[in-house]
Amino acid sequence: MGSVTYRDGIAILQLIIFPFILLASLFIWKRTGWRVGSKIWRFPFTLSLIRIAGSISSLISINNDSYNVEVAIAVCELIGIAPLLLTYIGILRQIDTTEMTPPRVMKLITLVAFIGLILGIAGVSSADDSTGTYHADTIVKASMGIFLAVFVIYHLITAWLFFQLHMNLRVFQKKLFIAILASSPFILVRLVYSALGDYTTDPKFAVLVGNTTVYLVMSVLEEIVAMAITMFLGMSAVLSPDFVKLAPPRSDSEPKDSNSV
Repeated sequence: MGSVTYRDGIAILQLIIFPFILLASLFIWKRTGWRVGSKIWRFPFTLSLIRIAGSISSLISINNDSYNVEVAIAVCELIGIAPLLLTYIGILRQIDTTEMTPPRVMKLITLVAFIGLILGIAGVSSADDSTGTYHADTIVKASMGIFLAVFVIYHLITAWLFFQLHMNLRVFQKKLFIAILASSPFILVRLVYSALGDYTTDPKFAVLVGNTTVYLVMSVLEEIVAMAITMFLGMSAVLSPDFVKLAPPRSDSEPKDSNSV
């Protein structure tokens, strides 16, 4: 029977914290409406599920340390970046109640993030296992490049949208803007950690076998703090008296209101 290591302790920490983030995201999702909220708040919910699954895989590796388990942990580690970033793109949708940002732009950014996710899964799954340890390949590096680009783009949109709305911001919109800005330094450090692991050969940042303290400080805690801030301000925003629910998109097949002209 294997022994519980420092890194296993980190997995246990995530297994304790992320169920709370999952429940918080469900609460916000319900308050915003299941249909409309699915474009926004399903992402922190998905991230929580991925982190819980990754933690369980890490604990399984205590007694069953195989390459397949390592790949499962690596996949959960990498693909979690996509819902993490998409959470903030979704928040921009929640802020922009009048759709000042063209919906097609937001859909395109979301699509690009999903392409990064697909490339990441494909890259990790096809990684060379001859050494018994996961190493990032070209596909994974391309995926990471997409995630870095998405991070920059959604911050540019955040700045543009703030200057468009700052004179007439509602309380809930201010809280959501603060959620994005307050989380940004933590998300940046989180991305830098992953980028160093993918683009350099520094052993401190190697996936699964890198320095455990660096992993804790630059990845796990950064993500937990960012999500805690976002969930706290998100719940506060949806409970604000001036909160505006987004209207669900109307399909062309839906009948028009008989009173409309």
